[in-house]
Amino acid sequence: MKKEELLELGFKTTSYTDMDGNFYKQFTLKINEFVKIETCNLSVDIHISRNWISVPNCKTIEDMKNLIKLFS
Repeated sequence: MKKEELLELGFKTTSYTDMDGNFYKQFTLKINEFVKIETCNLSVDIHISRNWISVPNCKTIEDMKNLIKLFS
């Protein structure tokens, strides 16, 4: 997924560099007070009520749109 596509969907850039100097390209979309979607490098995770769930099959922007629709 491209940065521009994620930003068009409402994602915010939340990239960071850790203490070891490793850069993580991360984008976050908060759907509501209970659901947040994060994509970092190639992984997609959903945060629901203090639990993280990995979404291994979310590979394309269309997959991401469907995931957002599911939780909206």
